[in-house]
Amino acid sequence: MNKVKNNTEEPKAALYQNQVRLIGFLGKDPEQHENRTVLSLATKTSWPIKDSDEWQSHTEWHRVIVWDKLAEDVRSLAKGDHVLIEGELRSSSYLKHVNIGVDTITVPTTSWEIKARAVCKMVRKQKPAKKPAKALKAAA
Repeated sequence: MNKVKNNTEEPKAALYQNQVRLIGFLGKDPEQHENRTVLSLATKTSWPIKDSDEWQSHTEWHRVIVWDKLAEDVRSLAKGDHVLIEGELRSSSYLKHVNIGVDTITVPTTSWEIKARAVCKMVRKQKPAKKPAKALKAAA
């Protein structure tokens, strides 16, 4: 007879995790810099409008930084490519100087970006080409 031992230990989980996975389209060609490449990634969320057959959507733009060897590998990507990005969320804070008339004010600003660990170009199935419409002969 098999005896089942009750395990009262809770499952072990990481104390911290900073992991991002995004799938979207590049909004422009990659920007090449000395040892990094910057990608502009668009993701979209859509939902139906209540009591309507129409949909509403919101596009979110993400700044993705790709470093070193991976930065070289993503140079072949182009605007409109469908990509999967995996990485971590990073923030940076700085003081932004804003001119208002003759005065300049300093505004604390935080920006967010994704530090990419992996970038994968997605392959989309092509829709079959539509058959060209038959030409109509004009009545003489």
